[in-house]
Amino acid sequence: MSPSTPIRLVALDLDGTLLDSQSHISPRTRQAIADAVGRGVIVLPCTGRPLASLPPLVAQLPGIRYAITSNGAAVWDMGTDPLGAVYSRYADAAQRPTHEPVLLERHYLPPETAREVFALYREYHGPLSIFSDGHSYLDGTGMTLFQDRHIQRHSTEARQPDDGRTHVVRDLDEWMSRHAHEVEKFCMFFDSIEIAQAALVRFRAFPGIEVVQGAPDNVEVTAAGVDKGTALLALADRLGIPREATLAIGDSDNDRAMLARAGVAAVMANALPEIRALGDIVSTRDNDHDGVAELFERLGL
Repeated sequence: MSPSTPIRLVALDLDGTLLDSQSHISPRTRQAIADAVGRGVIVLPCTGRPLASLPPLVAQLPGIRYAITSNGAAVWDMGTDPLGAVYSRYADAAQRPTHEPVLLERHYLPPETAREVFALYREYHGPLSIFSDGHSYLDGTGMTLFQDRHIQRHSTEARQPDDGRTHVVRDLDEWMSRHAHEVEKFCMFFDSIEIAQAALVRFRAFPGIEVVQGAPDNVEVTAAGVDKGTALLALADRLGIPREATLAIGDSDNDRAMLARAGVAAVMANALPEIRALGDIVSTRDNDHDGVAELFERLGL
């Protein structure tokens, strides 16, 4: 397949797409990205993670400058030092070489909505992360649960070592009492897929929010109208790139909006069936077998 309009901007989901099941990027995929960047294509991560959880190996890919994070709640220009930009949001940033990124877009949940959503999350057991200004906040219990082996089976993010990227707070309730007006996104992993599905019904009945899943045992919440697709088109507009020249590559429910809005939607072989149906092109390979590289090659990037 060769798009009628040359692709100029590529948005890559991370978990289940760019990253393999061990949170690595293969040499073939790395080279495919380098080749595309060398031809003038802008390649960026478009993830549900906050900026602090962008893996260093992603920040160090050739040509990486922009990032869409927190399911579109924030869009960053990381400049010439993407790794320093990521480190700027680590809990131990004072001990690292940092670079302050430029925030291009930000969308917080309304404070009262954030408080009500937080109260609903508190009815469940599981690690609840709160993303704010590129930071990730968990309490001690949540951190322990997040690193539990059950969670690791479903999340490549959980496999990324706790190397200082997460702020562990004593009390999330107390944190929310002071920062409810600064919430980009809530993210929780539940004790089982069945519990997550039951919770999903309750969250989707809640007014004024966007609700998606990044994994079967996960529920993620942002403000109404905030998603990866809206953020992708906003960035493309800033860069003077028409929608027809954008490509989105993803695999899961939280990629649905960017696949629907991009000029070309490309889907991984490991994608959910309902997500595969959204693809203009579907890889024959999954994220463990160079699916992204195959798509770049087939599209002539």
